[in-house]
Amino acid sequence: MTNHSRRSFLAALSAGAVTACVGDDTTPVTTRYRTAVDRVMRQYRIPGALAAVRFPGDPEWAVALGEGDLAAHVPMGLADHGSIRSVTKSFTVTVILQLVRAQALRLADPIERWVPGIPNGGEITLADLAGMQSGIAEYTDSPQFRAVFGADPAHAFTERELVDYALPLSPRFAPAAEYQYSNTNTVLLGMVAAQVAGVALGEALRARIFAPLGLAQTTYPLAVALPSPHPTPYDVDPATGAAEVLPLISPTSLAGAGAMVSALADLSTWALALGDGRLIGAELQRERVERSRPATSGPVYDRYGLGLGIRLGWWGHHGSGVGWQAAAFYDPRTGATIAALVNATPVAGYGDLNFAQQLFEALADVVATR
Repeated sequence: MTNHSRRSFLAALSAGAVTACVGDDTTPVTTRYRTAVDRVMRQYRIPGALAAVRFPGDPEWAVALGEGDLAAHVPMGLADHGSIRSVTKSFTVTVILQLVRAQALRLADPIERWVPGIPNGGEITLADLAGMQSGIAEYTDSPQFRAVFGADPAHAFTERELVDYALPLSPRFAPAAEYQYSNTNTVLLGMVAAQVAGVALGEALRARIFAPLGLAQTTYPLAVALPSPHPTPYDVDPATGAAEVLPLISPTSLAGAGAMVSALADLSTWALALGDGRLIGAELQRERVERSRPATSGPVYDRYGLGLGIRLGWWGHHGSGVGWQAAAFYDPRTGATIAALVNATPVAGYGDLNFAQQLFEALADVVATR
């Protein structure tokens, strides 16, 4: 890997041919969906993308565009798997809220109860962690973490190691005083979920979310390899289209903040369950949204609640890092969902640009005017 590529995927961590189409793409709305996706792919020179819209009363619309492997000219496929990065956060926080509903813990509980040694740990609540307002620094900002990860992207980390990288940089502010998006927050919540549930986080996710929703293509892996089929991840320059293959990384470097793998159909199913709150009940779903505050750093949201972002009135989450970007959103006004998965991240210098988010926003505009 070149030094340029290594810098690009470290930066990304902190933050075509149609193969299938379900539904009648000759109708005006489906034509507009396709036009919106085509436009975003051309604008940012995205190598490959999957996108789906489910609107109540309509057939599902889903499309696979572009190439999963540029050298071999392998097209993207609707069955492709990919790393969904920070969409994982919405799953991890949902397990926490399920445990709150079961009265096994409270959102007001301090993190010190489960993970000792955190600066301000006696004051930082689980709600602060879920809402990105704990003041705990981002572990990916640690020079020590970057040195280890940069030398070996497949290195296996423990959750405690990830948290410990952040501690010398913490606190950044007093609990609940500000908003700062930080992967460390959700790694900690994954540790809490595992302790309270009495099983590893991956097993808690499988039993509490994957199995009940029928998410057969969704996993919380510990190994580097992705299930087949899957595309190749790329580092892409949106200005020129130049693309470089990126390595698969150890999911342990992201843990409860971003380790999960999924496929487009499962992302659509998750967007609905996350948005309508079926796994946590109406009261906690209201709290999840009403605790939101303006998102002033990190990924682009208008507001951020408890493991749930709000953008253009839609509720959901997106993810980005090291060759993968994903989005899963629900519109509470119409009941529609949008999901997207892309096998690329932009090269360094493009800030928080998320190709999957751009696809979501373009499709949301179509939904809003249908």
